[in-house]
Amino acid sequence: MQRTWRSACFLLALLSLPALADEVRLANGDRISGELKAKTGDKLVVSTSYAGDIEIRWSEVVSVATTHPVELMLEGRKSPLRGVLQPLYGSGALVVDDKGGAVEIALRDVALLNPKPYKSGRGVEYTGRALLSAAYTRGNAQSSQLQGDAEFNARAKRYRYGVSGKLDRRDERTAGARTAWLAGAHYDRFLDERRFNYVRGSVEHDRAKDIDRRTALGGGHGLQLLDSPAASLSVRAGLDYVTVKRLAAADEGYPAAGWGVKAGFAPWGPRIQLFHEHEGFWNLEDRASVVLRSKTGLRVPITGGLNATAQLNVDWDRTPAPGRAATDSTLLFGVDYAF
Repeated sequence: MQRTWRSACFLLALLSLPALADEVRLANGDRISGELKAKTGDKLVVSTSYAGDIEIRWSEVVSVATTHPVELMLEGRKSPLRGVLQPLYGSGALVVDDKGGAVEIALRDVALLNPKPYKSGRGVEYTGRALLSAAYTRGNAQSSQLQGDAEFNARAKRYRYGVSGKLDRRDERTAGARTAWLAGAHYDRFLDERRFNYVRGSVEHDRAKDIDRRTALGGGHGLQLLDSPAASLSVRAGLDYVTVKRLAAADEGYPAAGWGVKAGFAPWGPRIQLFHEHEGFWNLEDRASVVLRSKTGLRVPITGGLNATAQLNVDWDRTPAPGRAATDSTLLFGVDYAF
């Protein structure tokens, strides 16, 4: 009887909706109409026709209503719930599942709304990015430059992997046109939500640095310290073996202490995204030898998956080949596409 009464309440509430839009009611009495996109941590993202995507503190929400099914992950429950949400006594929501049943929940128990596949454990999320930019370079190469930079990533609950590549076309006044490239890949196996083991490898060619081939292969342990739309941060450290085949100087090979950092932040909402990535190798046979590759910048969405990007790449080799500078810095301005 109680189950039938709740289902009837839901149907009446659904018929009373003024328009095909989700609604969020806040503690101060405000109502926001749009489409509920996701909830992670204390942030609820609502897509509106008048202000784009906006973020709301979940702690300020007193009720939600949707016109379409959403997926919920609840505290203390492993399997997700899916259904249309309707207010219940102003303190919770009525979730109608795919089979027509009704489940009463409290808003405080909602951990995630429309979680990404790897959060719910149901499927794999694929993402990618491609950047095209122009640059002015100083250091080993005084040049105008076109650069293409791309990456592809896959993430499941227990693993993730990624491949990336970078291609530089340099038109140098003294040496003419030259091409440099870098390719890399990694595989992470998660031990729990934060800890993971990894393997990684990279291959680089850059004539301006007197590098015909520099390869690195290794593995270690990492931590996913932050993982939300507003902030993501992962760190890793382990052992690598690095080999360098040079064009003029002597070749070398050595074991190295390796590390990496990947971070992304959106402190002012999704409109501006800050990012930083770097990886390093410290020669364990020659402690004076350190190699570091990094990129830091910001992205501003233009439309859809297009972003305007400003990026600074810095490559540092503490003991470069004779006649080469230790630091190469490249300032990039371009457009990237994310999917």
